[in-house]
Amino acid sequence: MLGGNLLKTGKNLSKIVKKLQNLFKNNAKYSFFRIKGLKKPCRALYNIVGIFLNLNKYLRCNINQTLCVIGTFLFIVLPLFGAPEKVALKNGITVILNKDTGSPIIAVTLFVKNGSSYESRENNGVTNLAFDLLTKGTTTKDAAKFAEEVESIGASLDASGGDDISTVSLVSVQKYFPKALGLMAEAVLTPAFSRDELEKQRKETLAAIKSREDRNFEFTYRNFKEVFYEGHCYRLDKLGTPDSLPKINTEDVSKAYLSGLSAPRIVIAVSGDYFQDIMEMLERRFGSIPAKDDGSLKQGNTDFKLEKNGETTVKSDKAQCMLLIGYPAPSLGTPDFPAVKVLSSAIGGGMSSKLFNDLREKQGLAYEIGSFSPTKLYGSHFVFYAGTRKENIEKLKAGIFEQVEKIKNGSALSEEDITAAKNYIVGNFYLDKQTNSRKAWYLGWYEIMGKGFAYIDGYAGDISNVTKADINKAAEKYFNNHVLSVMESK
Repeated sequence: MLGGNLLKTGKNLSKIVKKLQNLFKNNAKYSFFRIKGLKKPCRALYNIVGIFLNLNKYLRCNINQTLCVIGTFLFIVLPLFGAPEKVALKNGITVILNKDTGSPIIAVTLFVKNGSSYESRENNGVTNLAFDLLTKGTTTKDAAKFAEEVESIGASLDASGGDDISTVSLVSVQKYFPKALGLMAEAVLTPAFSRDELEKQRKETLAAIKSREDRNFEFTYRNFKEVFYEGHCYRLDKLGTPDSLPKINTEDVSKAYLSGLSAPRIVIAVSGDYFQDIMEMLERRFGSIPAKDDGSLKQGNTDFKLEKNGETTVKSDKAQCMLLIGYPAPSLGTPDFPAVKVLSSAIGGGMSSKLFNDLREKQGLAYEIGSFSPTKLYGSHFVFYAGTRKENIEKLKAGIFEQVEKIKNGSALSEEDITAAKNYIVGNFYLDKQTNSRKAWYLGWYEIMGKGFAYIDGYAGDISNVTKADINKAAEKYFNNHVLSVMESK
């Protein structure tokens, strides 16, 4: 059996993988390996998540350690099943193909460089409305008929607006994939944008904005971004505002959507056991999209620098309070990006993190606490957050600022803390991208974000190579000016 302490140093992963491989090879010994065909590599991969909890028991590891074992095993085994390739349609649309013959599911995700960062205060929320409406009827089918046809073949078709990137995602069984792809193309190329459906979607979005005010974190986070990204395109919320949404009509929706529908702005990622003529199928469906961008869609200001500290405080009738302290953070394409991801996991990524243990468990200053740093294209943010009582706000501020200084001088995290955080990130990453829908998403996401689709295999390596010195250097560079956002009880 594997000792639970092997992963703590991160030095014996190859031994662990070999022992795991032996377990798979000699699967008769343990009941949870007695799965038909498990000796076949593909079957093993598809059952890897299902046996996760059993591995946790038999390997005598904690959850974080087992995640790393599985992630490392997949890291070594997955490359044996072929590599994705990058091709293009005749109009120039980038296509990423990932052949996976082990599953009857085919996933397609279409990425478009369009979102709230291309909007103004006046039409804020228009892109999200447009993408929400793509699956609510086409020029030949109303919303009910379109939904019926998608459901009749057991497919899933979703669309969503974002800040820089918006997506349309299809998941279908191989048997009905040609028809499913046709429905996807119909939604993308000939959406109805009917007035009735727009009114329904507008009401739903306004209700979502209203309900967000009742959730402490989301409300405080929205206020934080208003101050943090002042003058920047990320200041606008993808949902829009109660002031902007009522002014948007069907013509606005159509214009905002179609102005972003051009080949240079699009990446299509396909993962699964697709047909040999997949490129011909994509050409027939999406080859009519304009090859050139007409330049009518303008992005807002993408230059970001937090010149000074900022603060926003909102009084609330609620007994609970929320505190956010945020600093600038690197975007995806910068060298410091992996180090800050590891820092976020180590300092505030869960119940084993420094924030949780020091400020919640030992001092009892918060009922929830953590940190995160989202992946952004034009300047991100690193946020410390905590839910607390009014009388603890000042103590929490002091405690978080103390942690920041310790991070910068290198005393906050040990080598073991950093290794555990890296293991956790890598393990979760490989577990997350096991389905074809997630593979298609990651491949297309990294490609359209400028890192290249191959970063699906490079991300784990970058995380694993992060050192304590890298984290200290990044903290010294970014953790200077900050924005404080508080929701405080009256």
